[in-house]
Amino acid sequence: MNVSSQDFISQSIFTQNIVYRVHWLCTKALRDHWAEEFLLVTHEMCWTIQFLVHKAEKWLGQTNQNGELGQDGHRCYAIRQAQMYRWLAEDTHTQFLKVDLTFRHNFS
Repeated sequence: MNVSSQDFISQSIFTQNIVYRVHWLCTKALRDHWAEEFLLVTHEMCWTIQFLVHKAEKWLGQTNQNGELGQDGHRCYAIRQAQMYRWLAEDTHTQFLKVDLTFRHNFS
């Protein structure tokens, strides 16, 4: 083997190592991205339920404004809206459990 062949082999091995390192970094970045995405989606699932529960509580608060009872129609509408948001929260929780059996969220 002459010197130029050895240089070529050395350069080829060096280039191959660079390619492997770049591939490894790309793969690690992709894995880290999906780990972060999973974390964010899990939090967003909890935030969605908390938002729906909050809206239900807000509508229930509308039934008794300023310490006085409102008109019956307004009160019935507010109660219906509160119940709708409560059902949405419960249904959302059920659907999230179907997707992720480890999902846990306690709402009252």
